[in-house]
Order: sequence, then structure tokens, then C-alpha cells
Amino acid sequence: MSWLLDVNLLLASRWTTHPDHEAVRDWLDAQPEFHTTPIAELGFMRVSLSPGYSASWEDTRESLASLLARSAHRFLADDLSATDSPETRYKDTTDAHLVRLAARHGLKLATLDKALLTKPWAKEHAFNPLAALSGAE
Repeated sequence: MSWLLDVNLLLASRWTTHPDHEAVRDWLDAQPEFHTTPIAELGFMRVSLSPGYSASWEDTRESLASLLARSAHRFLADDLSATDSPETRYKDTTDAHLVRLAARHGLKLATLDKALLTKPWAKEHAFNPLAALSGAE
């Protein structure tokens, strides 16, 4: 199985201050292949630069670049229109888009977002890989 990483999983993988950093890092290190897409990469940049993380532009850029340079990384071009997503509330539009993109390309969306996992349009496509490791899926 191959994965598309969402924003919160990218954040956890890159920043040691994230509470799930070590577990996500270990999980990601074990993956033979994973994907990122422009919308998730931009989300990582936006949140990393926000007051919550307060990372510098250079640290944020270097952190993401080091992930993208891994041999297991694959870049997934976003080939869906915003109108291709299921009907959602305004807070779910990006998540729904990523779920649809993952499904279109035969991937699973890797997320730490518990609320996302409860959405009917995310079932069968979005998973918390840490929960799967602990058997608490």
C-alpha cells in the first residue's frame, strides 16, 4: 500500500515539537513509498510559518526539501478540480480534496486527524497509520 500524506502528518514528520513526531518518523521511515501533493506541501509551509510553530522560512523550506529528497518520496501532481470533491462544510474542503485525490490514484490518505476519519466520504480512503500500528484503528 502506498500513502498520500496530509498536512498534519507532514507536520508531525518534520517538527520534533509535535507530540507524535517520533512515532510518525518511525512509521514514515518504514514506508517503501509515500506521496506528497502541492496542496499538502503548501499547507505544511503555511502552518509551519504560523505562530503555532513559528518556524523560519529557511527552516521550513529545508525541512520539507529534506523529506522530498528521500528515495521513497513520489510527487503526485494534483489532477482534480475543486468541483470533483464531495459536498462538505467549509472546514472540510481541503481534506475532502485530498481524500478524493488519494482514492483516484489508488492511495490511502495518511492522517492524524480523528475528525476526518469520521467523515462518510473518508471511509475506505483515510487512515491513521499510528492507530493501525497500535491496533486501535
